[in-house]
Amino acid sequence: MPARRRKELSVELDGCAVPVALLRNRQARRMILRIDPKTEGVKLTLPWHTSEAEGIGFVQSQTAWLRKRLAKIPERVPFEDGQTIPILGINHVITHIPDARGGVWLEDEKICVTGQIEHISRRVEDWLKKEAKRRLAELSANKAQQLGVSIGRVTVRDTTSRWGSCAHDGSLNYSWRLVMAPDFVFDFITAHEVAHVIERNHGPNFHRLVDTLTPHEEQAEAWLNAYGSSLHRYG
Repeated sequence: MPARRRKELSVELDGCAVPVALLRNRQARRMILRIDPKTEGVKLTLPWHTSEAEGIGFVQSQTAWLRKRLAKIPERVPFEDGQTIPILGINHVITHIPDARGGVWLEDEKICVTGQIEHISRRVEDWLKKEAKRRLAELSANKAQQLGVSIGRVTVRDTTSRWGSCAHDGSLNYSWRLVMAPDFVFDFITAHEVAHVIERNHGPNFHRLVDTLTPHEEQAEAWLNAYGSSLHRYG
């Protein structure tokens, strides 16, 4: 893993303080600026020996780009009674049933949630993470079987820079937010990461493996480029 160091700063944009997460990376060769849809702030990656002042100057030189990109961040959708949340791309309405038992379950395009109203958000998020892990682990195991390989542990996290990753021991990590993406995206990401168990790079052999596991690569990548960041607005 490349050595990294993180610092939280802010810059002023149109009279408002915009949070900036400054990350130093020994492998970085240039400054990289990204929007973090989860925090509605900015991530700035700096080469190790680039000064903080240079980094802030770079951010301030990109105000027009920042203004345009920040304006495109969709409005947040909290996990509350009556809100609509996609499950594998199909909209479901969070429906509070306080006196029922069973925790959280799907029923007729509804996410049914029991218990006290102040616990809805935590219960829905916990259920989504559990459901994502269950589905991702099952699909990953099926695709690994197709290739005749073994995978390690499957985990889910709230990642922002990548949708999945494959460790050298075959362990797979995914963003739990994939459970809200369409099923063809879900299928492609698992195929992509399982293929990395055999091919660590993105060369021709890797893409041939992916093609044996899913027909959705082009469609899924187009959807992620267009709508992937919107998954971070939920919760």
